[in-house]
Amino acid sequence: NFTLLMSATILDKEKYLKLIGVDSNHAAFLSIPSPFPPENKPIMYCPVGNMGLQTIEYSYPRLIKTVKKILKLHKNDKGIIHCHSYKIMNYLQENILNKRLLVHNKQNRGEILDYHLKNNLPTVLLSPSMEEGVDLKDDYSRFQIICKIPYPYLGDKLVKSRMKKWKWWYSYETIKKIVQSIGRSIRNKEDFAKTYILDSCWKDFYVENKNSFPEE
Repeated sequence: NFTLLMSATILDKEKYLKLIGVDSNHAAFLSIPSPFPPENKPIMYCPVGNMGLQTIEYSYPRLIKTVKKILKLHKNDKGIIHCHSYKIMNYLQENILNKRLLVHNKQNRGEILDYHLKNNLPTVLLSPSMEEGVDLKDDYSRFQIICKIPYPYLGDKLVKSRMKKWKWWYSYETIKKIVQSIGRSIRNKEDFAKTYILDSCWKDFYVENKNSFPEE
C-alpha cells in the first residue's frame, strides 16, 4: 500500500519526513516548479521597524502610517492584512478606523470571510489567523500585508519541545507560515497580487534562511 501526500509547502523533504515520522528510505519525492509567474506575485519590503515583543510599541506609529498608505494605494481593491496576533489586529482596527477593514474573533471567522467574498465593496480582511486554508482568488484579494514575521509563540510548551528536538524547526515553521500567507492571494496562473512585508526583521531572516525558501 502507498500513501500519496501533496503540498505546496513541504520546503525541505528531509525535514518534512522527520516531522511526520517517516523513514527517508521508505519515501520518494517528486517536485515540480510553481506554475505561477513570479512577476504576478511581487513582494515589496517596506520596513516600519522591529515588530518583536520588546520593540513593537516603537514600531506602531510607522506601522499605522504605512498601512494607511497601502490602503489608499489599493483603494479599489479587496485585500488581506496578516496580523499574526490579535494584539496587532486590535491596534490597527482602533487606530485606522477605516470601514473597509473587516475584523473577526474565533467565533465569527467564517461569517466575516463569507461577507468579504460575497460583497462588491473593496473590503480588507484584518486577521491574525488566515495564513492557511483560505482561498482569496482573483479579485477577492489583489494585495496583502504581512505586519509581523510569524514566528511560533515561544510560550507554547509544544513549540519549546520541538525546538529542543530539532534546532531547525523554528525557522522552518516560520518560513512555512510566510509562504502560506503569500499563497492566500495567488491561486491560479492568471492570478496576481502584491505582498507587502512591513517587519524589519524580514531582511535578516531572509538572508539567513534564503536557501530554505522556494526558488521562485
